[in-house]
Amino acid sequence: MNRRLRSAAILGGVMLTTLVVYLMVFDQVLMPYVVDVGKVHVPKLEGLSVDQAGKQLRQRQLRLGIRDSVHHATIPAGLIVDQIPAERQLVKRGRRVSVDISLGSRLYPVPDVTGGSPRDAQLKLDTSHLRLGDQAYISSDRFPEGAVMLQQPKAGTRLPLGGRVDLKISSGPAYQSKRVPQLRGLPINAVEDSLKKYEMTMGQIQEQVDNGVPAGTVLSQSIAPPRRALRGTPIDLVLSVQQAAADSSAQPGSASTEE
Repeated sequence: MNRRLRSAAILGGVMLTTLVVYLMVFDQVLMPYVVDVGKVHVPKLEGLSVDQAGKQLRQRQLRLGIRDSVHHATIPAGLIVDQIPAERQLVKRGRRVSVDISLGSRLYPVPDVTGGSPRDAQLKLDTSHLRLGDQAYISSDRFPEGAVMLQQPKAGTRLPLGGRVDLKISSGPAYQSKRVPQLRGLPINAVEDSLKKYEMTMGQIQEQVDNGVPAGTVLSQSIAPPRRALRGTPIDLVLSVQQAAADSSAQPGSASTEE
């Protein structure tokens, strides 16, 4: 009897040990294999169309789901903006990948800013998420000086975030003296455009040596704000030149003399 009990105990111990070993092997070796079977990496879908994304997912036995449509500043309308699960994530085959589709840039309506001051126009544009663009002055008998006469683009046009709206501002009747732009510190290639915006013209140009600023910078002007002038008045300028250039122009034959 005792011998049978011992044999049964030994057999039970062997079976228990075998079961423990089997469970360990299953957990460490077989289980990861079973879990990973049927898994694939999610492809990158951002920037693709719905058709392109669907094709890539079908190749991996995944499904496409549309989650939302959102505005995006850089991704064109109709293309994918975001995805869940993310790119390169490991998922089981048959899993749905949800995406957000771009509606393109959000567009904001341009407000009507005519009739008011440039300051009023800027406040309206700021509220509309737009910004003030170029401003030019035009003589007018109809609009008082300082009133916005025209805007480009016109009211009701839709622009992306930060879009510019240019203004034409009344400088009063043609016979009335006009504001003069501040030209000091500007490069010469920007002067003519600035004068045109204020209905002035370019006058005579003189040069003065000044190595402290880039060559061609306006050092002074014959009429400067807050003084005013009649429409079409020529504004004389003094421009900076470098010392070396001044010496060379003052001594036209110096190079051959040194040789």
